[in-house]
Amino acid sequence: MSVESHAIHKAAAEFIRDRHLLGAFVNGLLRDAHAAEDILQEVWALLSLEVDKGAEILNQAAWCRGVARNLIRRHWEKKQQTTILAGSDVLENFLCRVEQSFARADTQEHFASARLAALDQCVASLPERSRKLLSLKYTQRATLGQIACETGQSFEAVKKALIRLRAALLECVRRRLSQEEWNT
Repeated sequence: MSVESHAIHKAAAEFIRDRHLLGAFVNGLLRDAHAAEDILQEVWALLSLEVDKGAEILNQAAWCRGVARNLIRRHWEKKQQTTILAGSDVLENFLCRVEQSFARADTQEHFASARLAALDQCVASLPERSRKLLSLKYTQRATLGQIACETGQSFEAVKKALIRLRAALLECVRRRLSQEEWNT
């Protein structure tokens, strides 16, 4: 796979992953499903052109919102659907506040994804016996009594083991996230 093809695939995957947030942004501002879909398609077309040219887009979600914002402004100007003049301070302030709300959502979603990735790595690093306990409790939703019967341990031993495992996982996730911060 060529570098350009890889970049387009990566941009497409990220666009698809974040499309629901961009769609909410556009739909919330337009309240016209057909116009919103047209704008989403145009954003993708412009994004793919930029990526194809070799542009490095560091925050694709923000870049897409910025492009969508300009397209929405142009849509309003063409349709004259608003009594607020496009380009006015009121409209700019409104668009900035909406943009900030979505940027906060991006940050929160990124942090949640990073926590889940760290948790997956921490669980994978546990001994088989510990992973089995976690699987019984959280995947199979077994009760402590059922886990005790299955593992041949006492109820209290299972309870203490799960408490220790949760504490160890929490510490592991915190360490991994702090290492990630230092590496970025």
